[in-house]
Amino acid sequence: MSVSIVILTKNSSRTIKQCLQSCLLSTYTPLEIIIVDGNSIDNTLTLIKETLEDFSYKILYDEGRGLGYARDIGWRASNGKYILMLDSDVLLPNKFIEEAIKIMESDDKVGSIGAKIKPICEERSLISIFQEKNLAIHLHWRENVYPNEVIATHTACTMFRRKALEKVNGFDHYFKLAREDLDISFRLRKAGYKLVYLNIYAFHLDISQRFWETNFRYGKSYVYIFKKYPKEASLLTKKNIFLTIVLFLPLLQAITYLIYLYKYWKLKDLTLSEKMILPFIETIRQALRTAGMIYELILSFKKGIFHKFL
Repeated sequence: MSVSIVILTKNSSRTIKQCLQSCLLSTYTPLEIIIVDGNSIDNTLTLIKETLEDFSYKILYDEGRGLGYARDIGWRASNGKYILMLDSDVLLPNKFIEEAIKIMESDDKVGSIGAKIKPICEERSLISIFQEKNLAIHLHWRENVYPNEVIATHTACTMFRRKALEKVNGFDHYFKLAREDLDISFRLRKAGYKLVYLNIYAFHLDISQRFWETNFRYGKSYVYIFKKYPKEASLLTKKNIFLTIVLFLPLLQAITYLIYLYKYWKLKDLTLSEKMILPFIETIRQALRTAGMIYELILSFKKGIFHKFL
């Protein structure tokens, strides 16, 4: 088996059927599919069984131990020369595997190849429009594509070379919430591998539902990556310091809004109303992430984890 697809699920009933169907439409076959489930309590597992009724697959369980552990047991249980990490709310572009393998086979220094992510939401709310058109997404779309390298690739729809994962000893179980993608990217680059993107877009579904929880959790993950990489992922950046002050001095949030208003104003594909409203939601998002970061910092200080950095 040349390619194994590892799909992480947890209460993914809204999107898992579409995700699996996109895998079955891949122009590259045969594929091995491995599901790593995070104790779903909805009908995710039933939908998997129905959709893959005529397809061989494995189901593993992460025992609630988080993303790093789930990705790690998934690829280790696979047989593929190449491992595609795919989130259950992402649609696999039908030619992505075929094109990624061409690069992997021709350039043995490439350790991971990602698809660009394009968020789409069925509902039309302000949050969903923000998720589809926010500043970070625009910056992601502008990232270099092969043969140019990038600093890091995500794990939402990315192919990894098995030998590369073996060389860096896979995913770190320490990263439960997020940032396991940045960690594996750091280690792959340190091991001499190139990280690249293809100019192929994977649709990310149903993202507006998790705006508040995801951004708070993402802020907590800043602390996780800092603990492991205090120099490469310092928390003492001008942005973090400013946003922390803003969190406790709400009047300064107007300044934050104006800063983002200037940045969003330069985006050419936004309407006038979007250029005015999206910076406001961006300000909220940054406040949520900062709050998550501070929350995790306080917990870490209570546990005495940060004494070695002081």
